[in-house]
Order: sequence, then C-alpha cells, then structure tokens
Amino acid sequence: MLHLTFDQDTDEPIRFVWSEVYKNDDALIVHLANLVLGVYLEAHAELGTDFAVEFYGTVRDKVIEAMNGTGVSCKIFKTKLGYNRV
Repeated sequence: MLHLTFDQDTDEPIRFVWSEVYKNDDALIVHLANLVLGVYLEAHAELGTDFAVEFYGTVRDKVIEAMNGTGVSCKIFKTKLGYNRV
C-alpha cells in the first residue's frame, strides 16, 4: 500500500471514507487476502450501515475475483485519460 487515509465527510460527521493506493494489482490482491481485513469487514457489518468499494483505474480480472470473494459490493471507474504521480 502506497497511500492510506481515513477521511471524514464534512456534511455527515459520522460518515467516513477510506482512500487507498496500491503499487499494483498483485499488491491489492495480497491485501484482500489478509486475514485482518476479513476480521475488519465482519466487525464493520455489526457497526456500520453500509460499506462499498470504488476502484478508480483499470484493474485485472484477478482483482475483481478477489474483491468478489470478500462479499463487499464494488464499482469500477475505469481510467480513460490522465496521469498519476503516486
């Protein structure tokens, strides 16, 4: 993981957003397989009202399969133009 923030919504102070950047698809797949992530998702289901993941950029099918294995809904916004300095 190259970047991680936990940001508070200024309009709804009890709503937060995780932002994460990974070196590549393989790094994200390793993260999704982390047992601690599973523990977090189970705990969040008890405390949170909703949880979804949005991908910004193009990911391989392996990432989508790994994400689907978590049981969390996701949406992919494929990159069409731009650059990244991360």
